[in-house]
Amino acid sequence: MADEGGEFVDVLLEWYAENGRHDLPWRDPSASPFEIFVAELMLQQTSAEQVRGVYGEFVEQYPTAGTLLAAPEEDVAKAIEPLGLRKRTAYFRRASAQLLARHDGRVPDSRSELLNLHGVGEYTAASVLAHAYGRDASAVDTNVERVLARVFGSESAEPESSEMWDLSDRLAPAGRCDDFLHALIDFGAAVCTARDPNCESCPFEATCEY
Repeated sequence: MADEGGEFVDVLLEWYAENGRHDLPWRDPSASPFEIFVAELMLQQTSAEQVRGVYGEFVEQYPTAGTLLAAPEEDVAKAIEPLGLRKRTAYFRRASAQLLARHDGRVPDSRSELLNLHGVGEYTAASVLAHAYGRDASAVDTNVERVLARVFGSESAEPESSEMWDLSDRLAPAGRCDDFLHALIDFGAAVCTARDPNCESCPFEATCEY
């Protein structure tokens, strides 16, 4: 991946080293690919702080696709109910069944195979590749799009746009995509928020186009 906007990446990673949410349990180096996969499904349209409240107990009860699929559906539904995800129970169960049937219970490490799993889109697939396998993968959701669009003055406002994904791909630093994605997410949550961004504490204030 090209190192375009290297100064932005360096400053962002420095900010992340000092201010990132390194204590989130699914970011622990010991987290398994399945645990990271579960976290990414939970984090869809759900805040990290909400997920933190149920994640630990959930992966302790269901550390593998096999244990999750073997559990009564109602038990799984109750476990994620605090997140408002009760209806998403089918995602976890169907994806777990696919993992067992196609991959011997292992989370695949290829984009195409991940995209064939129930509930997995481009963002989730890229996140799993970066966080579970250390791959050089970029990902864009609404929060990442907001940060990049403001800092770089992009006219695009849609995370699905090829412009945003191309920009993210050009910026993503080889060998550091895991940290880079986490940094973008945390920066968007703490500084470059959707409403009332904290521009005074932003390290990009002098050059930001927002």
